[in-house]
Amino acid sequence: MEKVCNVSDLKEGKMRGFTVKNRYILLANVKSNFYAVDAICPHMGGFLPIGSLKNNIISCPVHGSKYDVTTGKLVKDVPTLTKLATGGGSQDLNSFPVTVKDDSIFIEL
Repeated sequence: MEKVCNVSDLKEGKMRGFTVKNRYILLANVKSNFYAVDAICPHMGGFLPIGSLKNNIISCPVHGSKYDVTTGKLVKDVPTLTKLATGGGSQDLNSFPVTVKDDSIFIEL
């Protein structure tokens, strides 16, 4: 497990990107529960932490793919024309176990 930040560093409804063991990870606070997924969109490499978080859904800032941060599952793929133009759509994100101990947040890769 790797410590990424303190609980007080990530307010409810917010997300941030971290590098953990040379991997970009997005950490989100959804209703005081913490979730970690890949921070890079598998479609075209969009950096998800600069996208938006609404409830538990992350939107990619590049082409708008949407993911459930609690599971990493793709909930809305890129538009069909974008798939045709770029050679494919998106896919699920990897999700990672998060542990909170005292005021510290740990991610297990």
